[in-house]
Amino acid sequence: MNKIRSGAILCLLFLSMAFQSVAHFKDAVAVWNFKSLDDKTKENSRLSAYGNVLFVKMNSSDAQASRVRGGDGVSAQFNGGWLAAGDGANNELALAGKTASFLIRVKPNNIKGFVPLIGKDGNAQSVAYRVALYEENGNVFVEALIGNDHVTGAHQLKYKLPKETINEWHDIVFRFNGKIAQLYVNGVLGDQEVVVGEIRDWNQKPFLIGAQLSSQAGYATLADKDVAFKFDGLMDHVVIWNRYITDKELQEYSGVKELTDGRPTYYGEKYRPQFHFSARRNGLNDPNGLVYYNGVYHLFFQHWGFPYRPVNNKDWGHAISTDLIHWQQTDDHITPHKIWGGAWSGSAVVDENNVAGFQTDKEKPIIAFITNIGAGDTVIGGRFTQCIAYSTDGGKTFTYYDQNPIIRNISDGNRDPKVVWDEGSQKWIMSLFMKDNDYAIFSSANLKEWQHLETLKLEGVSECPGFEPFAVDGDSTHIKWIFFGANGNYIIGSFDGKYFTPETSAQRGDYGSSFYAAQTWSNAPDGRSLHIAWMASQQYPDMPFSQQMTFPTEMTLRTTKSGIKAFRLPVREIANLYDKTWSWNDRSLTKGADLFKELTDELYDIDIEIDVKTSSLVEMKLRNVILSYDVAKQTLSLGGSITSPGIPAFLMAGTPNYAPLNLVDGKIKLRILLDRTSVEIFGNDGEMVMTSCYMPEQDERNYSLTANSDIHVVRGVVNSLKPAWLK
Repeated sequence: MNKIRSGAILCLLFLSMAFQSVAHFKDAVAVWNFKSLDDKTKENSRLSAYGNVLFVKMNSSDAQASRVRGGDGVSAQFNGGWLAAGDGANNELALAGKTASFLIRVKPNNIKGFVPLIGKDGNAQSVAYRVALYEENGNVFVEALIGNDHVTGAHQLKYKLPKETINEWHDIVFRFNGKIAQLYVNGVLGDQEVVVGEIRDWNQKPFLIGAQLSSQAGYATLADKDVAFKFDGLMDHVVIWNRYITDKELQEYSGVKELTDGRPTYYGEKYRPQFHFSARRNGLNDPNGLVYYNGVYHLFFQHWGFPYRPVNNKDWGHAISTDLIHWQQTDDHITPHKIWGGAWSGSAVVDENNVAGFQTDKEKPIIAFITNIGAGDTVIGGRFTQCIAYSTDGGKTFTYYDQNPIIRNISDGNRDPKVVWDEGSQKWIMSLFMKDNDYAIFSSANLKEWQHLETLKLEGVSECPGFEPFAVDGDSTHIKWIFFGANGNYIIGSFDGKYFTPETSAQRGDYGSSFYAAQTWSNAPDGRSLHIAWMASQQYPDMPFSQQMTFPTEMTLRTTKSGIKAFRLPVREIANLYDKTWSWNDRSLTKGADLFKELTDELYDIDIEIDVKTSSLVEMKLRNVILSYDVAKQTLSLGGSITSPGIPAFLMAGTPNYAPLNLVDGKIKLRILLDRTSVEIFGNDGEMVMTSCYMPEQDERNYSLTANSDIHVVRGVVNSLKPAWLK
């Protein structure tokens, strides 16, 4: 009796294990456990095999781990082959809607470059979903993409595998619920992003396992010559759901007792700027949509790499601050509409009087002006049109105006709309880059309908216009307008509400190698003109981010002996970061003496005035940066490990890191901000500015201020700075 009962129990256990994959993966639309090419669900999306794919029994320990997770102890061994299932037996692999989950249990062998696992894939415009591995600089990442039918491109999640585990078994789960997408590896949350909307449902590619087709469009023929990448290794099972699996299920499929959060902790990396804004990860460039509302500064910016798409098809990342110093990147961003080629640079304003009619409650609308670069002649309004999106919740979310574009294409490449209020004409004024050195000016009473006023040529100025009024020397009865471009060059003149009359030639706005696409905040408090730019540089090694912003400055117009000029100085809020202070007054330095020998920190704000009449050369060493002043030539030069600018040389304003700095009664004034990878120099109260990035050497913290003859320090204050990132 006991033997019979034991045999029955063993039989039941055997049957339970045999059918476990179907019951265990509840409601799955496809389950491949690789005992055969069959899908274990009712629809049976049977696979077709191409090349060398074998089904092999696992060893005892791997088989046991497989069964615990719902597998059957058999795996597919990929040796240059791959599998395909088309759209599924009943089109079930062409997922649509707002929910989906994917499970892949995999053991990779050789990982070089891109290695696909599963996907219904296309180019960045048509990918529906994909999970892959890829190698970069010796590191191996799990990548998951999901295409969203509301935006161009695809949202990317990624997780770096610990090096010692790369060739082990990995349980990869990628799930999406219409609001967020999550990537889990072995029960560890590796990445998470806001993804609002539905899965892209117009992908025409077949579902593949272990390969990706090289053709970017259409339903390519299935042949080995059409495959660009292949997987090398073992797969235990692949499962797909059209629902968001639960945490409990995720634990079971990963073989863990609890889920953990393994997302990286950003802003402590070796080369991370400590008081200049940089994105959590991936790249940034032009600042966009700078607006101040209800005590919050909003910094939107060109963001590439997220969502995943070609570099031209960017979105607007978003960060907020209450003091211009401590920034927090939000999960909210402005993504280009699905018919757009990308959300290129633009500006934003607060519609205090609701002239556009978008206000729905107490919140004043924030209206963003965005260049849609288009995707061909079929795009409404053509390529390079100007569109708007509006927010009625304080900048958290934006809605596209249903009558876009507000300005259709005028000439090839017109872009970068900057909108400001003109008190004189009581109109909104837009400046718009056209091509070469040409700009257009428009006016509007309601922010939706725009009248073209004029097109003008501004030699020495190119792209990303800034156009706004200033009270010269703070005198509200003496108003001049400044027109500046991406390279920092500017022209000062008069504007009567219809026409801009230049009154100067182009003046150099920045002499560094890392300054581009500056913009000012709309609606800034206290009437200040607050200014920030993209600090372009090379990529720092092994960093999750690329590029940074300049430190915010206040721009003013002042009268000088050579006419009215623009001045820039760091915003006063930098004092919020001050830590230790060194100061000197009326201090003589003999030849070879060093004023900075006691400095050993990393971040500094240096403010110093030096009488150099009795010297011919003054030199300042700031870590790997050498700053030199030639007294006879009255020029300042920057050397040392300065990085390449990261933008084409022809777009720069001139020879970088070399600037005139006139003596004033035999003295020079220098204000210097030194961050971990950047230096910003403000000469003679901000009349000359030099913005550059540099490559620091590890633990190099040597500083000096010396001269080849005696000099006199009239006054000097050095403040070390605390990191600005909120912990």
